[in-house]
Amino acid sequence: MWRHNMLLLLTLIVFVKCDMVPLKVLNELPNQGYSGFNSPKSEDKLKLRMQPANFSGPDYLEKLIGKCFKHRDPKYEYVFCPFHNITQEDIQAFYEPYKGVLGVWGQWDIKDNQFAAMEMLEGSGCSAGRHRSTRVAIKCGKVTQLESVTEPDKCRYAAVFKTPLVCGINAMVVYPRLDAAELRERWDEASTDLYNQEITQLGYDNELERIFQAAGLRLSPSDLSSLMQSAQQEDEGTEEAQGGPGSCQERLTALQTRVQELEEEVKVKEEKIVELVIAAEEGGHQDD
Repeated sequence: MWRHNMLLLLTLIVFVKCDMVPLKVLNELPNQGYSGFNSPKSEDKLKLRMQPANFSGPDYLEKLIGKCFKHRDPKYEYVFCPFHNITQEDIQAFYEPYKGVLGVWGQWDIKDNQFAAMEMLEGSGCSAGRHRSTRVAIKCGKVTQLESVTEPDKCRYAAVFKTPLVCGINAMVVYPRLDAAELRERWDEASTDLYNQEITQLGYDNELERIFQAAGLRLSPSDLSSLMQSAQQEDEGTEEAQGGPGSCQERLTALQTRVQELEEEVKVKEEKIVELVIAAEEGGHQDD
């Protein structure tokens, strides 16, 4: 039995070390915010497929950076770290419980000139080559907390995060938070053109998307590709620092070989112990 456990442990070590960018998933977090990025205790390493995007949005939300909030339902525990990631852990399973990333901070979902939700992208793999993603709606609340997480569609999650930081009437309005006057002017021009029917609603929406990308509120395809490439490069650098490249399968094979060698050594020692016991028993009979 102990040999099987040894092999299982070594196998798990390989899988943990062969993912991409390390992040922290804490098993026990106070719901009212926890500075989860600096504690070495009770953590398991997962991987991020992309680097979190830079902070954007209302300045007062920067207070949430570095804090994590949990929500637990009968089956899962979710941990949301604003402007970083959201994770899920199965708390019912006793053997190899699922633990994965539901998304990495990417961009804002903007509706009707409001910061409506944080879009967490490129999470852990799911079915049919898809990757998990989560839309975290930001709403006014008396207490800062992750209120709920659901999965309305396969691998597509919806969360509600409440905080008193956004309770002001204009707390989440986008237009005045465009730093560049040029971008506000472009928005004004697009609104005028739409009113005068010089552009269609689709043309207006496309222009707003370009404005939001220029402001750093949303990701262009090239921005997303760059964040994913940065994560891959960081992982390669970590792998080199740990002793050079090598596939997970190669490491697993090497460890399995080592386990077999140890089993042979144990077998030889067991045989010697049996011989010594038999010899001792025979010596005892002769003394009688």
